[in-house]
Amino acid sequence: MKKIIFFSCFLITQIMVSQETNKIVDLKNVQIVNSTALALLDNTAAVITSNPDCKDFSINTENLSNISFDVSLNKGKLSGLEYYGLGNSTADFKQVTTDKLLRPNVSGVVTKNDSTANIAIGFNVNVLTVFRVNKEKMDSSFRIMTKSAKELNSLADAIMAEKYPQYDKFTNPEKYLEQRNKVLDSIPTKISDEFAEILRKPLLMLDVASAYSILYPNNTFKDNQPDRLGVWSTLTACGKLAGKNNYINFYGFIRYLEDKAVYNKVNLNYDDHMKYFDFGGKVQLDFNDLSIGYEYIKRNGNGKDYRSVGMIQYKVTADVYLTGGFGKNFTSDSDKDLVSLFGIRWGINKKDIRESKVN
Repeated sequence: MKKIIFFSCFLITQIMVSQETNKIVDLKNVQIVNSTALALLDNTAAVITSNPDCKDFSINTENLSNISFDVSLNKGKLSGLEYYGLGNSTADFKQVTTDKLLRPNVSGVVTKNDSTANIAIGFNVNVLTVFRVNKEKMDSSFRIMTKSAKELNSLADAIMAEKYPQYDKFTNPEKYLEQRNKVLDSIPTKISDEFAEILRKPLLMLDVASAYSILYPNNTFKDNQPDRLGVWSTLTACGKLAGKNNYINFYGFIRYLEDKAVYNKVNLNYDDHMKYFDFGGKVQLDFNDLSIGYEYIKRNGNGKDYRSVGMIQYKVTADVYLTGGFGKNFTSDSDKDLVSLFGIRWGINKKDIRESKVN
């Protein structure tokens, strides 16, 4: 009997040690990004976007007639460091990584006006990320966060002993750990976020995306026809400015579009077929919770056109962003080319905290 009690105490102690050596990675500050499906239709403030570490699920209501959603695949299965494309422990740190290929994003949108409706789906993924510091610096910053995490765990243990003595870690370890995790989540954190900044703002990112849409003329389901197919790539470079969380971002953008449902004003149908090649760029300034940007895209191929739009975004909370844009869009079938949008983006994570192993 004594051996059983000793073994049980030893096992619970190991669980608690594991809780303290696994490191907290806070995901509350990851971004709510623009929809790939919306970008295909040019029906958004920002066509040019990168694929950073984004929410598990988000809804974009920039335009109430174009409500989109984005789902990040595979994230729920990834630990803290894997979430950022860094393997599952500090031994796997890499300054240059392609591991984000494991977590693509899928988006969808339904857009409707008086005469037509569109359904679009999109896919995007990061194929290459280069962090701004080398492995040694990343490891050092991570271990600073490690020390802070241990202090948080010690504080959680003290709170449990003082406020929740009814939860006994020896007789009912599951209930104890459940309550302890709630206590840990409720503690205001002041841990060093240098490592988090390194993860959220890489030096370079290369992304690829593709999207496809179906057109429903006259809002009639049986009359659906192929609409638009697009494939594109975005290269993002990020520079650090003076001050905490202040950055300047440069984007390079190329895209091929095949539009099979362009409106023919003579025949009054959507049978014209166009092919476009777009290229352009964007510059964006990030000042803590405020982002201001401008993008310009030149269109070549069967039609000569351009898009010139300024945009603004404000982070209200970790899960709510206000967004807006104003400028000239590509000319649509209705000869309209004004971008004037203001909306809200919502995003959530299944878990706001992930744990990672230290080797």
